[in-house]
Amino acid sequence: MTSSTYHVEKMNRDALAVPLKKRLLLIMLVCCIQLIYTPTSYRTIGGIEPKLPIDIFPISSIWVLPYVLCYPLWISSLIWIVFKLEDRLFRALVAACSLTFSISTSTFIFFPTYVKAATLTGQDLFTNLLRFIHEHGGRYDAFPSGHVYITMLLALFFSYQYPRYKYLCFSILAIVSVSTLLTGQHYILDVLGGYAVALSGYHFGLWWAGLLPAGNRSNKKSRQLVRPPS
Repeated sequence: MTSSTYHVEKMNRDALAVPLKKRLLLIMLVCCIQLIYTPTSYRTIGGIEPKLPIDIFPISSIWVLPYVLCYPLWISSLIWIVFKLEDRLFRALVAACSLTFSISTSTFIFFPTYVKAATLTGQDLFTNLLRFIHEHGGRYDAFPSGHVYITMLLALFFSYQYPRYKYLCFSILAIVSVSTLLTGQHYILDVLGGYAVALSGYHFGLWWAGLLPAGNRSNKKSRQLVRPPS
């Protein structure tokens, strides 16, 4: 590699760099969009229950464990995003979250959906925790599932930067998806809707950051970001 070529590539990398302060501000922005979920989940009235005839899953309180473990997973992922995610992928993720969260919160506002609280028996730790979530967690904003689309976005971007962990990422996504059904927090349509908006946001983010260029798919690999070693 000639010195002039190296200089040009270094300038390009510097131009794409996202300083820490800017990363924090952008992450706060997308989190604020997602936080619209809270008032709409508690204060919305009316709407529809997106329940299908095949939504006959028995509630199993043990599945509340992976359901609530999503929260520390998301927080630790935010730390990874801010400090470890490659600059161009960071731009892609911010764009992906902006679109995904905007579509979802707009759906919550203009097309409200809800899930009825279940009647739970038993006094064990998991049942009590699930009962608390059903009674105090807000029953609206069912479609699309926030648990699903947030976890799926993280799985997609984490596995993009660290391909060797993709099976772990999507195994976690599968467990989270099942947990939303077996805790009575969501229906199948909610899960599928979460997949759909997350995939749409992911591909939009890659396109926005220049990682999914138009043209012949056979040339895609040559134009993608060179992944750092994991």
